[in-house]
Amino acid sequence: MRLGHFNFFFPRNYEVKALESYSLVHPAEKFHQFPAQLEEQDRNGVYVRVVPKEAPAWIGFFALGFESEQVASGIYSCPDPNSLCVAVGGYVYIVNAADPSVWIQVEQRPVVEVRALPELKLLLFTGFTSITAFGEAGPLWTTEKLSWEGITAIEVKEQTLYGNGWDALADKEVPFEVDLLTGVSKGGARPGK
Repeated sequence: MRLGHFNFFFPRNYEVKALESYSLVHPAEKFHQFPAQLEEQDRNGVYVRVVPKEAPAWIGFFALGFESEQVASGIYSCPDPNSLCVAVGGYVYIVNAADPSVWIQVEQRPVVEVRALPELKLLLFTGFTSITAFGEAGPLWTTEKLSWEGITAIEVKEQTLYGNGWDALADKEVPFEVDLLTGVSKGGARPGK
């Protein structure tokens, strides 16, 4: 699996590189896997080498979510300059570069788009039905469901995100907007609404 995007819009206190294979792992560098306990289906993924400015280099194995071109895969800087974001087949991991034992997996699964908003110090994770935001201190909010399945045409103006959610009953896309400071949404479509 290859990582598609490398997005370093936020300042970072580390260097990072995707490795072609495990054979490129240096034996003296500590190895970490994400998640820490792998299931049988988690045996595919990517290897990444991280070199923090003020800590030893380490190697991470990040388990693959889904084999699909429709989900996010890449490495991104975070609003916190000591954290990095690795997306592998729609599974997203946020890891402290200097202390990789401190990490979380984004609950939004699968993530279909990762979007950096440097001016608001936000990293957005768009799924099929909702959106999650991370800031400098970690997770901030997750919207209500905005769609039966599929969020498109997302545009940001100032502190508001605009997009469309799929309404299965009406067989059309329905507009929504999200306040990026609070995660409160208006509009959209969801089952039972």
